[in-house]
Amino acid sequence: MKKRLCLFFPLLLLIIGCIISVSSTTASAKKHVSFKWTSVKQAEVTAYLLNVRTGPDTSYPIINHLKKGQIVNIIGALDEWYIVQLPNDSVGVITSKFTKPYTYHTASNTEVTESGAIPTWANNTKEKEEIMLEYINNERKKAGLAPYVMDEELSNIASLKAKDMAENNYFGHISPTYGNPFEMLKSFGISYRIAGENIAGNISVKNAHDAFMKSPGHKANILSKNYDQIGIGIAPSEKYGYIYVQIFKK
Repeated sequence: MKKRLCLFFPLLLLIIGCIISVSSTTASAKKHVSFKWTSVKQAEVTAYLLNVRTGPDTSYPIINHLKKGQIVNIIGALDEWYIVQLPNDSVGVITSKFTKPYTYHTASNTEVTESGAIPTWANNTKEKEEIMLEYINNERKKAGLAPYVMDEELSNIASLKAKDMAENNYFGHISPTYGNPFEMLKSFGISYRIAGENIAGNISVKNAHDAFMKSPGHKANILSKNYDQIGIGIAPSEKYGYIYVQIFKK
């Protein structure tokens, strides 16, 4: 019996040594993965279902999933992995192999001069709407313009439009439910001399605002001297993170 133990003990030590060696190599490989900035600011998921992990390797735990077509913000890269900001504002790591670069998606603005009860949609996006208004009014202040006043009725309509786009899976000024923005305003009994609409799809308020300001048409609405009231509506979207609607009028 003692002889068998003497023969088995060196073999056991060899197995333990191999395990320690493999573990050490794996840990060393993970240790040398370096963070770097990337020119890709947003990415669209191309896989049917993409795992979100806590680190840049398939051995790290899965903490979430992304669906095909979802857009995420890229914070940085770890070799072939992206560090991403998720729609719920948490952070995770995804492989870059099943993504493609995504450019900010904002449709063309619409503007034209034209001479009951408003339904409301309770949601948890009111704080984001206030933040967006602050961004807008900061831009107007820099341009020497008076701040916009948030109109509750316009905000309710903007929220309905944002929700309509998210639920009916379209992105555009013409709604299959409400028609064009001017028809929608009239259907809710809103009178105006001039009105306009901006729409965007993006994961964060800041990115959506920056995209608006990079677009001449959208920027013109934000910095217009013709409007004095604004309504802002934001709705969660599986594809974009959030859909943003800005309605302007005088």
